[in-house]
Amino acid sequence: MLLTQLAAAQNSENTAITADTLEYYLVQAFQAPTAKDRMALNHIGIEVQAAVEGFLVTASLEGYPAHQAGIERGDRILRVDENPFHPVFSFNAKGREPGEFSPATAVFLLEFERRGEVESVEIKPVFENLYDSYRSAILNSVQEFSVGNKTIGYIRIWGLSRSTSDLFTLERTLRMFRDSDGMIIDLRNSYGFLSSKHLDLFVRNGRGKFEVSDASNRHAAIEQIFPARATRTYTRPIVVLVNSQTRGGSELFAHGLAKPERTTTLGENTAGRIGSYSFDRNTIRYSAADQILIDGRRFESVGVAPTDSIAFPLSQSSRSDPQFETAVDVLLGVI
Repeated sequence: MLLTQLAAAQNSENTAITADTLEYYLVQAFQAPTAKDRMALNHIGIEVQAAVEGFLVTASLEGYPAHQAGIERGDRILRVDENPFHPVFSFNAKGREPGEFSPATAVFLLEFERRGEVESVEIKPVFENLYDSYRSAILNSVQEFSVGNKTIGYIRIWGLSRSTSDLFTLERTLRMFRDSDGMIIDLRNSYGFLSSKHLDLFVRNGRGKFEVSDASNRHAAIEQIFPARATRTYTRPIVVLVNSQTRGGSELFAHGLAKPERTTTLGENTAGRIGSYSFDRNTIRYSAADQILIDGRRFESVGVAPTDSIAFPLSQSSRSDPQFETAVDVLLGVI
């Protein structure tokens, strides 16, 4: 059962999301009523933000062209085939209507800056809608590793889906962690819809439930009842990673996961975006769920505050991930 309709915009409430941004295609793909309505585009599997020159990479999807080419969070993409980089139009014909792009067949030369050094790499985009890309990246992220005599599982949930097949795939994927001593659930840059099934996979007997007020609010479709379901539940220590790009249903997932004492939340405050979107031709607008209370408190523009705040600035010069490293240390202290 759907608990909350995803919403979550990084932008302000009055700012339009236009078709020259990757965010437009991400929101459109997740909001589309059917699979055939999701707009495909050529992309390399990144999230970006505009910089003085080029675009800063804020996330790189596992298994996608940028990740395979070694493009990392914090890199600044400058040019593609000697032209200024644009996250949409470097790989898709400008002037085409959204949803009318054609698969690219060329290999592109991409130039990027890392720690003051300019590097280049050949890259070929994929032609895919971002809903499918985020689902695939989840599966590509799964790993289990040993630290001393302990085993830790890791999964980066890029996008939450209420689809029955997606829920089944996630449940089946998590079975590989049945012997792990602890687990890291990475919700950084995560997006999507929340289902009670997501919480059931990690929180037994409905203990991850939370109260939702004003379910009739037009800005969000949120159920007030959180039914507990008989399912296999992961009951060992968990660390949840969040950041300012954790939005919508993924924020509420983090909120529910934080209920048990065996869970620690690390990172940065989430976006606080659980509203709805409206579509008008090539523009998407966000409406805030400013009347919704979660466990008696305003959630919109507030979000989830982590148990421990760990900064991870895009300007960090080293290749280490302090949030992930802290997550491993926390788990080793309790498992």
